[in-house]
Amino acid sequence: MVRLAQRAWLRGLAILLVLAAVDEARSQEAWLVTYGPGAEVWELFGHNALWLRDPERGLDHTFSFGYFEIDRPGFHLDFARGIMLYYGAASPAEREFAFYRARERSIGVQRLALSPAQVRRLHGLIDEAIHPHPQYYAYDYFRANCSTWLRDLIDTVVDGQLYRALADEPARLNFRDHTRRMTVDRPWIHTGIMLLMGPGIDARISAWDETFLPAALADWLDTVEFDGEPLVVERRVLHDPRVFQPPEQPRGPWPLLLAVGLLAALVIVAGAWRGGTWGLLPWRLGVGLAGAAGAIVLGMWVFTGHRDTWQNLTLLLLHPLWWLLLAPLSGWPGRAVVAGLSGGLAIGSLILAWPGLLQDRLDLLALLLPPLLAVLAVALYRQMGRAGN
Repeated sequence: MVRLAQRAWLRGLAILLVLAAVDEARSQEAWLVTYGPGAEVWELFGHNALWLRDPERGLDHTFSFGYFEIDRPGFHLDFARGIMLYYGAASPAEREFAFYRARERSIGVQRLALSPAQVRRLHGLIDEAIHPHPQYYAYDYFRANCSTWLRDLIDTVVDGQLYRALADEPARLNFRDHTRRMTVDRPWIHTGIMLLMGPGIDARISAWDETFLPAALADWLDTVEFDGEPLVVERRVLHDPRVFQPPEQPRGPWPLLLAVGLLAALVIVAGAWRGGTWGLLPWRLGVGLAGAAGAIVLGMWVFTGHRDTWQNLTLLLLHPLWWLLLAPLSGWPGRAVVAGLSGGLAIGSLILAWPGLLQDRLDLLALLLPPLLAVLAVALYRQMGRAGN
């Protein structure tokens, strides 16, 4: 009887231990949270966070690495120079979800198949990364942002298996194509980004690289399996107002840009036809803007730390040499300037219009070619007029 009682007690203890282990596994959860795009410039690409839950320890918080201090003195100058200091922080989950609901941004969550030990390790890594608060890191649009931080943390706790699963998979789209589709509804932001970005974002990338985009990280995690078991074991949509819906495929606002370009060309030519000081004002403004835009593109390449603005072939279209047209040159010097600018514009347009050659800039060509051709036509007409005099 004693032995039977001991066996029953041991069996009961074993059952309790198993139930406790199961309860612990259920109570310690790690979720990837993906927030959809928003209205502000810094919200266009979406955002994400890790949501860790452990009721016994009072843990029900989200952790993310997309915070910056826009009111900090010197922030805008540092940003222009390529010095972007971001940091991570924690927030009670419901408070953060309420904030994104109020911003009419979608909220999707995925529960990760991590053991209690892995969840605890993940929490420890996050705690080290954000405390003492704030711990700044050098932000990069595509290589060190809110999403890549979470990707790397998950990869660390699964001992590099995530990298091995994604590093050799080709991405669906490259950096530029994702940028085009996420900004298509904001044509002037789209145009400014496309104007400033160099060929570094046109290269082919892997699925690992593509996870710079929060939505892409969520999609790729759905495909990952470790030893035949899926990494994502549950997926929910907590909020979906369907307000900001970027297209699946890249596209640019080229019809609008072409219309603006043609209108600018018409104003330049019509003003020159009218003649006089005021008539030439649109032409002079066009020359000045072409040179100023080129100076900005050159400055972003040479004088800033924004690596993706380097080697920007938009300089073939926009450059400070356009300012030479404002100089009172006549005779062969004036004709040489017009001929040189015309040749450069023709070569640059061919290079930028050739699909996949170096940099694809069809949207920019639609905007820039009409007014630049108008500027050259007026400059040639003025040179002919000076020759006639």
